[in-house]
Amino acid sequence: MNFKYITTILICALSLPIFSQEIKVKRQHFFNTNTTVQIRSQFSIGGATPLGLPREIRDIKSYNPTLQLGMEANFTKWFTEEQKWGIRTGIRVEGKGMKTDAKVKDYLTQINYNGAQVKGNFTGNVKTQVRNTYLTFPILATYNVDTQWTVYGGIYLSATIDRSFDGYVYDGYLRQGNSTGQKLIFEDGKQADYDFSDEVNRFQWGTQIGAEWKMNKNFFLFGDLTYGFNGVLKSDFDAISFSMHNIYLNLGFGYQF
Repeated sequence: MNFKYITTILICALSLPIFSQEIKVKRQHFFNTNTTVQIRSQFSIGGATPLGLPREIRDIKSYNPTLQLGMEANFTKWFTEEQKWGIRTGIRVEGKGMKTDAKVKDYLTQINYNGAQVKGNFTGNVKTQVRNTYLTFPILATYNVDTQWTVYGGIYLSATIDRSFDGYVYDGYLRQGNSTGQKLIFEDGKQADYDFSDEVNRFQWGTQIGAEWKMNKNFFLFGDLTYGFNGVLKSDFDAISFSMHNIYLNLGFGYQF
């Protein structure tokens, strides 16, 4: 992902507690009483995946989650003085991506063949690389189980700010148009690339659940799971026959003011 986004959110995050302290000096009100502010850094592992393995995918030859990092600044408003229940929101910049190499049969796709876009059913091997960056806004219910453990869950809304979804086919053949169409053969190092970057959804939304473990008053570790309700690619895109969703495990650490 582009690290300029991480730098931007880190600067904004560091300014939150300073701003909060300044307004406390002036007066107490809903947004600066019984609240906490966090800065979080995360590493994500997952991918854009269908729900269940489609029949077209016969084998996953390799999977690389690649380096997917994220930074978040959030604000929690507690509803009670004991800080048991609260609502959390914030802003997160995060990368979501992967590299895969799969063996497929009758896999619907669209390739660049001699400068033209050709759609058909491919049998052979497909390499895919996904590199997307999202600006995400979580809206989470938060519950302090005890002095060390906090659980949270809710939804997130994401805007895609960098989009990349591409790859190539090799060691196989494509039946142009349908499973009985003209046969285009890719052997002896010959391959054909594809690029679906423009078809990546600009808006994502889904659910997020997780937990935090406090190491001390300020530092904590966390882990959470995010699942995208809508597909990674646009719903009217028909060069892939199944929908893929962002499913990620996020692990990291943070500092609470």
